Formats: sequence, structure tokens, C-alpha cells
Amino acid sequence: METTVVKALKVLENLVSRESSQSLTEIADQCGISKSNAHRLLGTLEACGYVRRSASSRNYELTLRLWELGQRVYSQVDLRAVAAPYLRKLAIETEETVNLSVLDDNRVLYLDKVDSIHAVRTSVSAGDRAPAYCTATGKAMLAHAPDDLVSAIGATIEAFTPNTVRSLEELRRQLDEVREKGYSVAHGEWRRGVLGYGTAIRSLSGRVLGAIGVAGPEERLRQSDARRFTDALFATAQEIERELGFSETTAQAEPIRPARRTARH
Repeated sequence: METTVVKALKVLENLVSRESSQSLTEIADQCGISKSNAHRLLGTLEACGYVRRSASSRNYELTLRLWELGQRVYSQVDLRAVAAPYLRKLAIETEETVNLSVLDDNRVLYLDKVDSIHAVRTSVSAGDRAPAYCTATGKAMLAHAPDDLVSAIGATIEAFTPNTVRSLEELRRQLDEVREKGYSVAHGEWRRGVLGYGTAIRSLSGRVLGAIGVAGPEERLRQSDARRFTDALFATAQEIERELGFSETTAQAEPIRPARRTARH
């Protein structure tokens, strides 16, 4: 492993994780390298356009170069292709229908699905759409959405079953619970007799990229501990995030999913 490259990446990660510019001494101490080494690395990064010196403090700060690269990478990522093998694995583990979805025009858009092995199962197809406020993957994504989007969706609420959320206030309470637990539950809210669990796929910064869900007949899923499904969802989401380059072990900014470690049922 090229240690110089590793040290340079540590310097960049350190600056990403800080809310303000950093002095040479602070960067050297936080990265565990000498000041002379830090100075050389920062000089190279500055020459390449990744960092700059603050005009007022002369501390080091990031430019938008990383953001620019990240945007280009993001536009090239095919979430469906990346997630496909993990969806198949999840379907084998849970024996229920699993799906991958994104938010599109305030609704859930299903990108992919793997059917349950059972003859009696839920039915969803790639390209289908559903209301975000009463589906498992929809609520998993809305829990991390901007408040203005939640408010806009709340204004469109209509009841499809007796279990459908009835108001924006009730939806907000449900989304608070999703954030606390790390997963969502939808029990007969869009379609009667269907129970589903969902969790979001997120970047290290917390940006929602999509969500995965597992669903099936409520009568059958109730016979198993919910942890069987939620634990499998958490593990799958983390595998997909890792495949996308988001590893919790390298995150030094805000915690992304603390509730996933202590999910309650």
C-alpha cells in the first residue's frame, strides 16, 4: 500500500469531517503525522486544487473539487445494478418479496424486485409507483427528507385502507419513530393484508439514495419475529452502501444510523 496516498486521503477525510478550516498543527495532530509531512501533503493537494488557504486565517480548507468529483461519480452509479445481487440474497434469506425503490415526484418508484418463493405473495413490478406516505420504503426515505417535502406530501394524503395515515401530524409522528428505530413498518396501509418493512440506503453525509423493503402477507410475516426481517434489511443496506463506497468505519462526521444498532421491536 502506498503510504503517501493513504496519508493524503486521511488529510482530506479530516478536513471533510471538520466544520471549520484547520491549521497545519491541527491537521498534523489529528492525522497522526509530522508537521513537515502534513505541510508537503497539503502543498500537493493545494496545487491540485483540492484545498486552499483561508484568506483571513491562513488555515486550510477544502475547495469544491471533491464535490465536483462526487457529483460526477454519483451520476454514473447505477443503483439498481449495484443492489441487484444483494436483493437476491435478501430474498433468499427472508423468503419474501423484496424491492428497491427511490423517491420520484413525491411518490415511490420501484426500480427492482425479487419475488418470494411462496405462491401467496405480494405483487410489485419494476416501474410501479405508490404513495410514499403509506409504503414501507416510502416512509423509510421520507424520514430523512426535507420538511418542506414531507409537508407537501402530507397535503396529498388520502385513505386507501382503514390503516392509512390520516394527517400530516400523524405522518410526522411515524417518521420520528422511523428515525429512532432505523426502519419503517407499513401494515395494510396501501394494500390490505400486506405487511412490509423498509430501510433507507444513505451516503455518509446522510443523503438518501433509495430504500430497500421486504413485504408479504401480514398473516405469514406475523408468525416470525420482526427482527428476522429488520436485521436482514440493515445488513443488506450496509452491504449496498459499502459497495457504493460508503463505509461506516470511515465516517468521522455525523452518525448516520445509530438506531440500527439498537433497533427495537
